[in-house]
Amino acid sequence: MADRDDEIMSVLAHSISATYSLLVDVCAALPVPITMPIDRHIPASNAIPAIQRVASLAEDQPMGEGQEAQLYTGCIHLLAAIDLYALCAARYMETRAEGVGANLLYADEALKNLLVWLLANAG
Repeated sequence: MADRDDEIMSVLAHSISATYSLLVDVCAALPVPITMPIDRHIPASNAIPAIQRVASLAEDQPMGEGQEAQLYTGCIHLLAAIDLYALCAARYMETRAEGVGANLLYADEALKNLLVWLLANAG
């Protein structure tokens, strides 16, 4: 059972990284670009404040309310996934792991839709 839990945690860690990378791409495409920390491995201690900063700046971006909401939604669900992941790493619970996955689905959907809009409306 522990091997399965470790495998799930590995997949979740990779998924968090992928969603963070998506957020980096979104931030670069914003009307007023926001630079995010990028490196081969971003420690959560650097990523979390950067994600919180993006969430707080969402309403300052010159775009529609729907797009602001997508950016904010992507950020808060990514932050929730990171928090649940940390709890799950301390004490694995299947419901926490599922919560990580669910939050990442919501974050990915919001950020992908926003990125499509940003690329379609660039320039």
